[in-house]
Amino acid sequence: TELLPQLSFGNSTMAARRASFNAKLNQIKPVPASVQLLEKQLTSGEPTVRDAGLVSITKVKPPAEPLTDLIAKLIEHQNWYVRRTASAAIARCAEIEESATLAVHNVAASRLSHKDPDVRKCAARALLAVVKSSQGTTPPPSSSLGVLREKLSEKKEDSEKKEDLETSGEPSTDAGSDTESISSEDSMFGAAGAEGVPGQVGQLAIEEIALRLDSKSAQVRKLAIESLIRLESTASAYSEKLAKMLDDKDVTVRNAAFASFKILGAYCNAGIENVATLLRNPKSRTRADANRVIHVIAAHSGKEVSEAVFQQLQILDREKSPSKQKKERVSPTRKAELARFCDWHVGMRTVLTCLCELGPLSAPYSKLIADYIETKDVQIRAIAVRTLIAGGAEVGNNLKAIRSRLSHPDPDVSRAAVDVLRGLGSLNSAIPLTMGKLLQEDSDGAGTEAIRARCQALKILGGSGKHTKRFLSDISRELENAEFQIRRAALETLVDLKEHGAPAGVEISRRLLHADPVVRRTAVETLGRMGTHAGEYIGRVEALQDTEEDPDVQKAIKSAMSLAKETLGDKYVAESPKNKNEGQERRKSVGGGRRLSASGAASPQSPASPKSKKAK
Repeated sequence: TELLPQLSFGNSTMAARRASFNAKLNQIKPVPASVQLLEKQLTSGEPTVRDAGLVSITKVKPPAEPLTDLIAKLIEHQNWYVRRTASAAIARCAEIEESATLAVHNVAASRLSHKDPDVRKCAARALLAVVKSSQGTTPPPSSSLGVLREKLSEKKEDSEKKEDLETSGEPSTDAGSDTESISSEDSMFGAAGAEGVPGQVGQLAIEEIALRLDSKSAQVRKLAIESLIRLESTASAYSEKLAKMLDDKDVTVRNAAFASFKILGAYCNAGIENVATLLRNPKSRTRADANRVIHVIAAHSGKEVSEAVFQQLQILDREKSPSKQKKERVSPTRKAELARFCDWHVGMRTVLTCLCELGPLSAPYSKLIADYIETKDVQIRAIAVRTLIAGGAEVGNNLKAIRSRLSHPDPDVSRAAVDVLRGLGSLNSAIPLTMGKLLQEDSDGAGTEAIRARCQALKILGGSGKHTKRFLSDISRELENAEFQIRRAALETLVDLKEHGAPAGVEISRRLLHADPVVRRTAVETLGRMGTHAGEYIGRVEALQDTEEDPDVQKAIKSAMSLAKETLGDKYVAESPKNKNEGQERRKSVGGGRRLSASGAASPQSPASPKSKKAK
């Protein structure tokens, strides 16, 4: 009686063990003979045997579940060639209706997040082959997918074969085998052929790749981007998502997203607005990456890019900076929205800089950009000036908006308008024409505003290059002006014109004989600073030194000659009389007669006058 409880306990334990054993036996699935044979073929060391196994999948059509279970085991096999064969087998399974969904979703897609990087690549390789086959194209070779067997040491002959493969795209042979095989480590031959996979299965494979863009693993996200890149036009549906990944935490993912826009080209145009929005991102690196991408897209879709960037400028223009000035209460929703973007001033500078770098593409939006010449922020105003100049000749359509700011009461604003018109003067002939006519007007009774307008016209003409040729005499005449500001502006204009101002040397040299020593000194300084562009007229400055009595002019002559020697170097040759008598005659001709009058007309005894020529 004492042993009965122990016997009953032992019987119950044995019964539980039998039940557990029977449950395990029930879980064991019988493997069909066709699948067992296929396993031997796909794991064989002979490439021809593996090829035969791949071909037999669509011919024999083994049961779906045992078949996909086998391939799921083989894609994680320890041998690299077995894993590559399994990836081709997945594409073969996608041709069979019963096993297509299981192969794509359960086998390949689930391995995209595998811890082994080679398994992940094989899974991506299989999905790409499925997509290509469903689109009616042959799966690409694995060398173009970055799926290559890593070798610790590589002989020279092997490296040459690898280079030949990458350039020719022909299949190679398996390691240790002299027999050519279509299922090699560097090819996707043996996978599904063109139009072998149904379209809905290919779409499922695309969706599975796109889902990995939201993976927690940076390696998986990078692999998903690289896979979408190889889908070309199919990836256009995910271009907005690719644009947002330019702000990814991982640098490798950001670089892959940048490469996607560079490689896919116009297929990513749908993500242009998202890229432009990143110009206002709080992170400086993200703004820089967005700027790089915009320039890549501008190479083929410039108009679309400029419109997207201009939209960001309009958004910033509506916000009009400074909520700091208006200390208003901001709702929590608005705070969260503002947190997504950088400071207004930073965003404005970034957007305007991007438009400036786009060059002539920003010209249609010059009217709004011109408004920022009046901003109090010095950096924004400077960038707006550069942007308008970079817009080129087409900015001339909005010249009225710029010229109206020449008379602005703020000197910084009027100076910025002058800089813009000066920069555009060489590109648009209408600008120097307007400024030149202003110089030709009579300046009698000139006030402060007239003096400022004349100085502005001279500064603008200084940057107008060849378009200023017809106004060189008018500019030279301003060297005689009673106002110091105008004389100085005329001097700087002739110097800034460089080779385009060389023809004015005749008019400037005539001012060396002016009755006013201030005008003579200005003419001397002008010829001295013109350097090589003064030509032969620099010698007349040296000749003036013998007869000049004014100490300020003498000092200016010495400075001009030393500057000419530094500028011309060995090309400078001092002009000296051939003999003593010739030197005396020159001094008489220069100093014996009357100098030019204040009006600029030549005196009867001046060397430049017709009467003096008749006297000779």
